[in-house]
Amino acid sequence: MCIPLNPLKSSGAEVGLHFMDEPTNDLDIRTLTILEDYLDSFDGIVITVSHDRYFLDRTVRRIFAFEGNGVIRQYEGGYTDYQARKQEEEGFSGENSTKNSGKSTNGIEAENTEVKSLKTVKNRQDKLKFSYKEQKEYETIEDDIASLEEKLEQLDKDITANARDFVKLAELTKQKEEAEALLEEKMDRWMYLQDLAEQIEAQKNK
Repeated sequence: MCIPLNPLKSSGAEVGLHFMDEPTNDLDIRTLTILEDYLDSFDGIVITVSHDRYFLDRTVRRIFAFEGNGVIRQYEGGYTDYQARKQEEEGFSGENSTKNSGKSTNGIEAENTEVKSLKTVKNRQDKLKFSYKEQKEYETIEDDIASLEEKLEQLDKDITANARDFVKLAELTKQKEEAEALLEEKMDRWMYLQDLAEQIEAQKNK
């Protein structure tokens, strides 16, 4: 959902403001690409609520995280930056808790506390999973890529066959450029999903 709000005014100039609630839930890849390109060139403020990690990395520069008990914290960067900062803080917190834990005369109690603390931090960091949209996309994206490659192959044949029909040639060339751009987006998306799938599978074996 994208809700254009009334423009703000700053120093006499209007500043556009969009509020988006889970904007990627019902979008196909092509429409999502158009939305991302629009946001790249949008000269204003965008506030979005989303669980789509890729979309957040692609479009946002600041995250406000609701961390429970009425606490809201601000992090600079996209989702990956936020996740790295959280992991760093959790690791630091775990390290401090082991330093402040009680010690027996032979140090066994302190050692056990440290192992438990580090294990807890590690488990928090490893809880990766696909969102529903990502899972469905991952199941079909290779077929989508294959279809686009077949389309490009056919377009090349059509371009050769219509080399002297300049009107048709211009139309086919435009279709090919659009298909190539979409294929590039699909390949980038596939790499992201494949990397995420490998991380999810790796954590199952730990």
